[in-house]
Amino acid sequence: MKINIERDSKVPLYVQIKNQIRDMIYSKIIPKDYVLPSERELGKSLDVNRSTVVKSYEKLKEEGLISSQVGKGTYVIYSDEDISNVKSNEFPKSLFWDEIYSESSKNNYNTVINEIMNIHDNGKTISFAGGIPSPDLFPKEEFNKIQKNLLKSKVEEIFSHSPVTGHKGLKKEIKKLMLGREVRASIKEIMVTSGSQQGLDVIVRTFVNPNDIILVEEPTFFGAIELFKSLGAKVIGVPMDKCGIRIDILEYLIKKHKPKFIYVIPNFHNPTGITMSLERRYEIIKISGKYGIPIIEDDPYGELLYEGDALPPLKALDRFNYVLYLSSFSKVISLGLRVGWIVAPERVINKLSMFKQLTDLHVNTLSQNMICEFLREGYYEKYIKKIRIEYALKRDLMIKELEKSFKEIEIYKPQGGFYLWCRFEKKIDIKVLLKKSITNGVNFVSGNFFTVKDKEETRFIRLNFTYPKKEEIIIGINRLRKSLDEMIET
Repeated sequence: MKINIERDSKVPLYVQIKNQIRDMIYSKIIPKDYVLPSERELGKSLDVNRSTVVKSYEKLKEEGLISSQVGKGTYVIYSDEDISNVKSNEFPKSLFWDEIYSESSKNNYNTVINEIMNIHDNGKTISFAGGIPSPDLFPKEEFNKIQKNLLKSKVEEIFSHSPVTGHKGLKKEIKKLMLGREVRASIKEIMVTSGSQQGLDVIVRTFVNPNDIILVEEPTFFGAIELFKSLGAKVIGVPMDKCGIRIDILEYLIKKHKPKFIYVIPNFHNPTGITMSLERRYEIIKISGKYGIPIIEDDPYGELLYEGDALPPLKALDRFNYVLYLSSFSKVISLGLRVGWIVAPERVINKLSMFKQLTDLHVNTLSQNMICEFLREGYYEKYIKKIRIEYALKRDLMIKELEKSFKEIEIYKPQGGFYLWCRFEKKIDIKVLLKKSITNGVNFVSGNFFTVKDKEETRFIRLNFTYPKKEEIIIGINRLRKSLDEMIET
């Protein structure tokens, strides 16, 4: 429904809107039973006050053209057809989409990921919310060069299809990358995915049935929690300490619930930033083998080590193929490229590919080729060294600004990754703080999103330090302080 507003016209805005809707009704562009946008939606799309649209709709009702009904909205009732002799069931009724959603989609999953991905919609807000790499550090020159060369020499290949499990050349480069992480895998044990989130989705859809139990670290990545729940799995949290998941409680819960999987993020955990100790890694591998429970190892941040020694992933310690390993280039190079991978036994990869082909056939061929060349040309190692230095500086700057402005916050300093996990010493309403912060032009993610029971109260917030510029970190922390002061004052 297209409406043009002439703001310089002497005709009142509500009359312009009313007249154009009336003309569309008379000309049957919008037919009988057509549901009009709500007053709020139409007002927003036309950039006018809701009251203006309300007045337009009232005039149309007075003319007998539209009506309103709870549950149905505002709809067209005018028709110039003679329908006195026609049975009502011969006319199609308005379709109420809410009534035909699947049972799974009727659940109210939180929209935090969608909200984070919309950060570009408002350039005035400083975002500490998203798990997004710095756009300022993206290797523009290298990818420019790669793209030009590909367009000259491999134009047919880069715009053609790709195998479901991924571009062979890229899989060879990932194989080399995994060797650097002490994991030996053949290219038949690697599948390229649209980021590690798709990898997780494919694994869960392949293996998990409704009511299966999945044990996760508590807290953990909200995208994993929502995915598991959407497929009907029961998610149970296992507490963490400074060394990672608590093995004593994990073993107790395994005995009690006989879970289908254990899901963990050993390196620079999201959201806490904790790195699972080497001893704890050996213990969880031992527990996995003892009870025959496979592990999903999510490792999107493993390359982003700023201090200390690099520890081998669980997959490197996995002698009997109990670990399904996920990683991604999204957190390191660019979120927009959407390329990740799975390392798993060949027979598992074959099964996963059957499910993957039902969703996207294959990962974007151009992205696969570009990343393949980025790795092949040796750009990747240089780029990793550069961003490690820059992200460490940003991490330290954010910690410095928090310590300067907040005496009531405990901060865990991570050895790598993207996030600071901050705890308020005194109980405060995090939802109110978030609301005030957004009003003041800064956002973050509340800690309750990372718990299995997201309605629980929390004293935690997660702050991303990789995405904002250094000057934005300083301004953003000041805005966060201002928001807390406003809460205290009220």
